[in-house]
Amino acid sequence: MSSTSKAHLRLVENTSSRNGRGEGADSGRGELPPALEAIGEAGSSEEAFYRLQGWSQTEAALGASAYDVEQELHRGGLEVVRLMLEENFRNRGLGDVGEAIVKKTEDGQEVRLGYRREHDRQYESIFGTIRIDRLGYGRPGDRSIHPLDEELNLPQRRYSYVAQKRGAKLVGRGPYDEAVEEIAETTAAHVPKRQMEEIAKDAAKDFDAFYEQRSSLLPAPEQTGPILVGSFDCKGIPRLKKEEEKAEPQPVRLGKGQKRTKKKMATVASVHTTPPHMRAAEEVVTQLMDPDPPRRSEDKPRPENRRLWASIKKSKDEVIEEVAEEMKRRDPNREKTAVCVTDGERALHKRAIIHLKKAFPALILVLDIIHVLEYLWKAAYAFHDEGSEEARLWVRQRLLAILHGRVSGVVAGMRQSATKQRLRGKKRKVVDKACNYFLKNKDRMRYDEYLAKGLPIASGAVEGACGHLVKDRMERTGALWDVDKDGAEAVLRIRALDKSGDFDQYWDFHMDSEHNRLYSEEWRVAA
Repeated sequence: MSSTSKAHLRLVENTSSRNGRGEGADSGRGELPPALEAIGEAGSSEEAFYRLQGWSQTEAALGASAYDVEQELHRGGLEVVRLMLEENFRNRGLGDVGEAIVKKTEDGQEVRLGYRREHDRQYESIFGTIRIDRLGYGRPGDRSIHPLDEELNLPQRRYSYVAQKRGAKLVGRGPYDEAVEEIAETTAAHVPKRQMEEIAKDAAKDFDAFYEQRSSLLPAPEQTGPILVGSFDCKGIPRLKKEEEKAEPQPVRLGKGQKRTKKKMATVASVHTTPPHMRAAEEVVTQLMDPDPPRRSEDKPRPENRRLWASIKKSKDEVIEEVAEEMKRRDPNREKTAVCVTDGERALHKRAIIHLKKAFPALILVLDIIHVLEYLWKAAYAFHDEGSEEARLWVRQRLLAILHGRVSGVVAGMRQSATKQRLRGKKRKVVDKACNYFLKNKDRMRYDEYLAKGLPIASGAVEGACGHLVKDRMERTGALWDVDKDGAEAVLRIRALDKSGDFDQYWDFHMDSEHNRLYSEEWRVAA
């Protein structure tokens, strides 16, 4: 049996032990021999196929359970296809282009590479390991050039681009251990965890370049909705403690609001276009306040070409500048209505003015209505019992008034009620805090105008991104990230590509970029 077939057999044994079903398990009608043993030392993929087909008709296979036969055919089928791929590579030859090649050096000189040596390299495909023999051209003290590597566009690592793509996507969706296990169970590739981490970092390195050139992949501006929406927020990622922090004494019991795990804030961003969505203030209140609101209208427009991303390495200013650049790609002639929806954090508000207003002078800044609602609920419990119907009606009335553009009237009424009821201490502070919040953000609370124009008034896109892009992956139980290294950033980038629906296009771009990096040396066949 070849070394590769033996490796496949080890895969069978390892997978079987994980599944709790050893090879040759008693199915009640006799033992089922491994399909890989039947394939054995087949001299070609064709012979391997016929051996596998013969195995499937043996008495043992005909008497085994569907589970066992399907598992064995899967493993045997991988070996048959591995042989096909191996033959495809072998039939291309060694990459012999002539007696010598001439390479151009960095200073523009041409040097002759006339030393011809046959080299081999390992290629870890999803069907198993393949040895590729190819001819290298070199000279003393210089790196050899292998024309076959360039023809095949082989990656720098031994792992095929197909295996790398699967691994990277799995890492973006779940823990590294699960990605390693999934690759092992569904393919014949062997990718250790450490290598999976490096693959993820490599896979994400063309992220910025991909989006910088993405204009050609986007629909023309006239084919998308007239409203261009950008939004951003922050979300904490649990991080590993630094050495100096490990030496700090830890409290036996945590106080209110204290957590043993420290976090670093990632900046989360979202950009999309949309048609206008006209709705009345009463409709919005019903959707936000009623316990069983009517289903939203089916004609509610969906975000177009939404891009979500997050970064833990870049500053807030850098990410918001990227939001501006992405919006400019969607609307190069500034013909759309540009909208930015954020919460009440003053730092983000100021950065939006600095970066987005510069790119879009007519930008409309909108305060997320959900944050307004949160302040109303807090104030309501200063006047009424928590959870009471009176509190719910109080919030509903004031939310409706705010949506009709009567912010100042709501603030005046809240303060007047607080004075009449002689609220003191914490209750009065809660009311004053809500009133001050509304007045500070009054210029971003013209909801009557926004609704009339069909503009969004909630940052659902970026709020959702904080959850399914960051929290669902980065805050899994027990997860801690070394935020000073590239692993967490790579996972966020891969996950953003996946969630934005750009991963397949990105991977084509990534492979082209890798080809340009690996095979950038100019050479020609010597005369």
